[in-house]
Amino acid sequence: MSKKSRRERRPNLPPEAFNVPMRAPAPATPDAKAEPAAVTVGARAPAPPTVANLHREYGEVLDDLRLTAIIFLALIAVMVVLSFLVR
Repeated sequence: MSKKSRRERRPNLPPEAFNVPMRAPAPATPDAKAEPAAVTVGARAPAPPTVANLHREYGEVLDDLRLTAIIFLALIAVMVVLSFLVR
C-alpha cells in the first residue's frame, strides 16, 4: 500500500488560473431575450494560425521527429544484421 502524504495537495497551476470570472447564468425563461454583446470598434478576433506559422514555430520539433525516425530505422537495421550474424 502506498504511503499517504500529510501535505495539502495543490494543483500545479499559476495563480491567474484561479481568478477566472464566472459565466453569466442563462435566462430564466426561454422567450427572454439576451442582451447583445458589446462590440468595441477596432477589436478583432485573433487570426487562426496558418500553415506557414506552424512550420516556423514547430520546425525544430519536426526536425527532432525526423532524427528520431532515422535513429529508429538504423537500430532496426542493426538488429536485423545482428540476428543473421548471431545464428
